[in-house]
Amino acid sequence: MTSFSIEIPRSIQFGAGSLEALPTLLQDRRRVLLVSGARWLAQSQWGAVLEELLAGHELLRVASPDGEPTTESLNLASGAARKFGAQVILGIGGGSVLDAAKALSALLAHEGPVERYLEGVQGAAPVPGPCIPWIAVPTTAGTGAEVTKNAVIRAPALGVKRSMRSAHLLAAAVLVDPRLTLSLPQRTTGTCGLDALTQLLEAYVTRKSNPFVSALVKDAFAPMLDALRKLPGSPGDIELRSAASWGALVSGIALANAGLGAAHGFAAGVGGMYDIPHGLLCAVFLPPVLEANASHIRESVAELARSAGATASDPVAWLAGEVRSLLGAYGLPLDLRGFGIPRSMIGELAERSSGSSMKGNPRDLGAEERRAILSSVL
Repeated sequence: MTSFSIEIPRSIQFGAGSLEALPTLLQDRRRVLLVSGARWLAQSQWGAVLEELLAGHELLRVASPDGEPTTESLNLASGAARKFGAQVILGIGGGSVLDAAKALSALLAHEGPVERYLEGVQGAAPVPGPCIPWIAVPTTAGTGAEVTKNAVIRAPALGVKRSMRSAHLLAAAVLVDPRLTLSLPQRTTGTCGLDALTQLLEAYVTRKSNPFVSALVKDAFAPMLDALRKLPGSPGDIELRSAASWGALVSGIALANAGLGAAHGFAAGVGGMYDIPHGLLCAVFLPPVLEANASHIRESVAELARSAGATASDPVAWLAGEVRSLLGAYGLPLDLRGFGIPRSMIGELAERSSGSSMKGNPRDLGAEERRAILSSVL
């Protein structure tokens, strides 16, 4: 059997009602840095519930801006949070909010700006040691950021997205309560869910996959796909929301322990320069990436197709068609032609897409192939 190692948070609680475990997890940590979306606490029905669960704790709220956290927003937030002296960080939100909480756990424990710890930035260093403990409470079913050890951060001055990555960034505890996803808008459900579906598939076929990841993905893929098919017509179905939350959780564990592939490579390259939802980028690139990888992944995709009850003669074409159908079901575009990306950028975007995710792809995609895939969606 293939040798492998697994890194996951110390505690994961899953299921409707798991949010109520929050006071027990906080214990005597009285000074709580609360990181959430800018509007979530004010507009969500869960704001009052959270206030009750956090009664007796001293709070400092940090509103995470829309989109991936930036070097500027994190450096500003860490300055204010250091003065507060937080004993624990509570991140409640989507993947970007959780990444912000994750990064702050390091910035509050160690000196320096966020740029000091970003992969691929000249002079960067690894996170040197344990960080402020943080608790992850996802409100979307998508990125799996609650169980990963990296925080994706935009560096606008450099025109790139980079990760802060360390086992020290793993959450001290994770609470996945699918009830928190019931009010998600349809397009958000779609972009987040398609991100998770892409992560499940890419972690399953990546050259770095392992038996642990394969077993988890096989169990989660069919429920995730079924939930994505049905949620447009039944957005309030807690069983479907639970299946999507489970798929997202597994997708995070899978990518953290097996890596990803070319769809995420392209999403990172394009997303570093253009403000386009990450899940949409992954879903738009997934069909042409599947087709480019077909000869290397047909058997593996056939296994996932069978788990979902499909008997297609060409499983790769079947899955590419499923992804395109889901984009349509959620009112999402099938390509990126409406985002104003000039075709003159194809060469540069092909170069910017050759990062760590691309290296995990089942086969090497040369520069000309990368340009062809970009050309097919731009």
